[in-house]
Amino acid sequence: MAVREETIAAVYANALLDLSFEKGVHREVLAELSEFDRILEGEPQFALFLSAPQIRPAAKKDVLDKVFGAGISEVTLNFLKIVIDKRRQSALAAMIKAFVAGYHDRMGELVVGVESAVPLSKPSRERLLKTLRAKYNKEIILQERVREALLGGVVIRVGDSRIDGSLRSRLQTIGSRLDSVRLQSEDYYED
Repeated sequence: MAVREETIAAVYANALLDLSFEKGVHREVLAELSEFDRILEGEPQFALFLSAPQIRPAAKKDVLDKVFGAGISEVTLNFLKIVIDKRRQSALAAMIKAFVAGYHDRMGELVVGVESAVPLSKPSRERLLKTLRAKYNKEIILQERVREALLGGVVIRVGDSRIDGSLRSRLQTIGSRLDSVRLQSEDYYED
């Protein structure tokens, strides 16, 4: 993401955060924006419609009213309309991401992504939560995702940090070491 788009996203997200907390609808706006983001990802034609410069903003806002008007708060709907009026739809996904991060920050929460080969068991999840709470001294929100390619273990993402404890990664490390040893042994033995 370009620095300019990131800055625009932060400005819009912070304005929406301030307004939603002031009005006491921050949880509702979070849920609505998260769902809207899922729709944008799952319906590329809708995302294309919103970002198409040849379609008038009034037509886009009319579609928002008809599709979402009764189902989302006035704060969220007005926010989306402002984004359209200002022709900032290309930064909408980044705005939502910045809003979600800002929301969790204001709530004293830390979002941690966890990928595992199989769903975490309840005891494993509780141990992980306890460890992360102790390490970061914050309430932890786990975003779990199953990725069978990991074979076993977990990959944990906290902000820009990544802790790879997957079996796949360990096997790759062992394979690299074996290749290194094999290359070294070839230096000593020649035909």
